[in-house]
Amino acid sequence: MTDLLIYAAAGFMVWMCLDCIQRREHFIWIIIMIILFPVGAVAYFFVVKNRVTTKVSGSTGGKAPTPIRKEVETEETLQLKELIEKFNKAFHYEKLGQVYIEQKSYALAIPQFEEAIQRDPELLEARYGLAKCYHGLGQYDQAGVALEALTTIDKKYDYGNAIFGLAECYRLSGNDEKALETYGEVINSFHFFKAYYHYANLLDKSGKKQEAIDYMKNIIGSSKDLPDYKLEKEQFWIDAAYKFLRKNGVELA
Repeated sequence: MTDLLIYAAAGFMVWMCLDCIQRREHFIWIIIMIILFPVGAVAYFFVVKNRVTTKVSGSTGGKAPTPIRKEVETEETLQLKELIEKFNKAFHYEKLGQVYIEQKSYALAIPQFEEAIQRDPELLEARYGLAKCYHGLGQYDQAGVALEALTTIDKKYDYGNAIFGLAECYRLSGNDEKALETYGEVINSFHFFKAYYHYANLLDKSGKKQEAIDYMKNIIGSSKDLPDYKLEKEQFWIDAAYKFLRKNGVELA
């Protein structure tokens, strides 16, 4: 009888360990379950597993709850949180925000970047990270605000990708006037085919058909001098320019 109880307790502990791994709970739970056998497994069941199950079964309307991206603690996040607790430096908040971006946990990253900016307004990586978070959440107006602040300090940040991102945010939020103006700044300084394409489309949308055609032709002409690796990268926008021209009755040799 005693052996059966031990086997049952061992099986229960293995079940809880597998559950812990699947949920990506902190590894300390596995250590507790092994060292405090079988009490640790029982504690895990009531503290973690049963708590989550209760929340799911208690949802209203019989509908499955909307999944919420939970924070995934890693050795890196734990170390950064420890450093934040000790030193409270902007740099560590920014690095923690970057880790959350890698996890696509944008909502968790935002307060980290905001805290970093408050402590060091010149930490441009934090401003850029904040913009990426809002963009990832589809909040293009907010992303635009963050990028406006960043490009005011450094218009060429990230080799022009920051101001290009600002133009994209204006376009995606429906602010065509500002998008057109900002794409114009981008193509005056940087050779992004995607920027040329959307600039031309906005010109066409505003009634400047011939100017739009000229910029699409510019994409085609510039593509002929590109090295193979660059040509492959820009091929989508080159094909899109050809499509636009054909749609508007322009055939190129």
